[in-house]
Amino acid sequence: MGKASRTKGRAGQTQARQLLESRDWTCGDLSGGIESEDLLVIDGDGNTWAVEVKNTASINVRAHKKQAMTQATKRRAKWMLMCRIDGYAGAWLVLRQGCNPVVWSVVNG
Repeated sequence: MGKASRTKGRAGQTQARQLLESRDWTCGDLSGGIESEDLLVIDGDGNTWAVEVKNTASINVRAHKKQAMTQATKRRAKWMLMCRIDGYAGAWLVLRQGCNPVVWSVVNG
């Protein structure tokens, strides 16, 4: 992975973290690459989520979800996948274990 790709990935992780924190989730940044989740977060109910963040133009739900699930299993946490939606500033497709897919967005202003 080149420097530009790492920089883009880090930017996506920062945006995802800010979105989660705006929802009062507690975030720990791991940035472990493909072998571990990008973020480890705790929701308002005390559930721990292993979060995989994808800051890419195209979303490959099957492959990305598999990666998130594998990483969460290693961590013994619930899995979450956050994919930036290309063309919609601040919008993210969020898939979580036991939940329906949703779109979360950053409210500016």
